[in-house]
Amino acid sequence: MTPNGTAIRAIRAVRRMSLRELARLTRLDRGHLSRLERGLTGASEASLHRIATVLQVPFDDLVRGDDEPATDQPPAREVPAPGTPEGELFHYTPEEAARWLPWSAAWLRRRARLREVPHNRGGGLITFTGRDIGEISAMTAIRPEHAEPPDRSPE
Repeated sequence: MTPNGTAIRAIRAVRRMSLRELARLTRLDRGHLSRLERGLTGASEASLHRIATVLQVPFDDLVRGDDEPATDQPPAREVPAPGTPEGELFHYTPEEAARWLPWSAAWLRRRARLREVPHNRGGGLITFTGRDIGEISAMTAIRPEHAEPPDRSPE
């Protein structure tokens, strides 16, 4: 049983009820309800029953069946590898770019905001092209100054 945060938010909006009011009437934390509506957290069956009672809807309207896809999350998209011709100019989200780099999406966003790594800002969103990922990889690679090549002589 998975809470349907989109349904909770929509029903609350139709009832013209603020998040603060729903929190007060259900005696649940407003931050928790906000995260629940955005699909970032779950809720106990008892909490969902309290929400359903306050919103005056059947309990089943607030849960998603296990076979239903989560509509709160965008569908996964086909992502080419950055080193391929298709990936060279493809725009990757920080989460997608982090799959090919040894840094987290948060690290990439932070460095992009500080303008320390190449990135794009189309529509206010931070993205990285395959070229950007290659440059970031090259500029942040750890290179020892005086490394000896490995001994490859047979023993």
